[in-house]
Amino acid sequence: MVPVAASAAGGELPAATNCAVRLLPGLGGHGSNAIAAGSNGLVVGIADTAAGESAPVLWRNGQPTPLSIPLQVPVPTSVNADGIVVGTGYDANQEMLVGWWWQSGQYHPLPVGPGDIALPSAVSDSGAVAGVLVADEEHSDGPGADEDGRPALWASVSAAPRVLTLPPGTRGGHAFAIGPDGTIGGVALSDGGTPVLWAPDGTPKALPTLAGRGGVVLAIDSAGQALGQSAVPGGTHAVAWNAAGPITDVGAAAAGPSSSAFAGVAGTAVGAGSNPSFRASRPQAVMWIGKSARILPPGSDDQFAGVSGSASSVSRQGGTTVVIGFSAAGNGLRRATEWSCR
Repeated sequence: MVPVAASAAGGELPAATNCAVRLLPGLGGHGSNAIAAGSNGLVVGIADTAAGESAPVLWRNGQPTPLSIPLQVPVPTSVNADGIVVGTGYDANQEMLVGWWWQSGQYHPLPVGPGDIALPSAVSDSGAVAGVLVADEEHSDGPGADEDGRPALWASVSAAPRVLTLPPGTRGGHAFAIGPDGTIGGVALSDGGTPVLWAPDGTPKALPTLAGRGGVVLAIDSAGQALGQSAVPGGTHAVAWNAAGPITDVGAAAAGPSSSAFAGVAGTAVGAGSNPSFRASRPQAVMWIGKSARILPPGSDDQFAGVSGSASSVSRQGGTTVVIGFSAAGNGLRRATEWSCR
């Protein structure tokens, strides 16, 4: 698939014109946000209810179902093809954060050892979970996390976590992604952050950055390529690392000073990029085909026209590339959005 560009003026990033856009239905309120999607098109996120509260939601074939999670501010972070959803929430009775998983209407806490809190970021189609463990420091003031977390892997949602080995000279970190072969991606804490890939056996490999200022792996695409961001003077650029480790500056194609790749399938990455001509750092949803970058069109409602957004997941459904994320109105309202690109 090659994106078709509309004309762009003033150095702005051109728009993809081969993508149909729709706003996903919510739960009776005004706002919503699609956070992640599975390889088969399941989507999770949050949506406002008619009562003005925010609730976790699963979209199946575009139709929303609220998730019953017995926690305060539950937020899903990932979903796999089997409908396993992982996320975080706050247990007011125990005054602590809780990592959880949900499937077929049933809620479960993610296993942790005594004194630990789980913050899951990704669940693979094989059921493995990547995230971070932090010490329970009596978070009586609400959700929060220690700075020095331990990147962790759960082989399944019912398995005890395994702490991942850090590269020498780093002091904690976070696992954000799992690739199709079990490779894990994330960051180790250092000056600016060190992007890391952990092999399926847990061996860490520090990755290069663009300007020696740090970076992070946020996704691993279906071809095993790592995606994320690297700091550059004045901002960040979306980047890709191939299996051998060399880094490619994907974000150089974006018009603004900052961009980041949040997800990908073979040959395609999606994320966000700032537009220098619109409210400085407000992001816009971006799709990269190789190094060719295009803005994804905003939601069809008039209030979203020409405004901002972000893309968080992408999958291939037959001959269609399906991207999910959000469109944002000028007043800050967000709506879960799906782009179907051919």
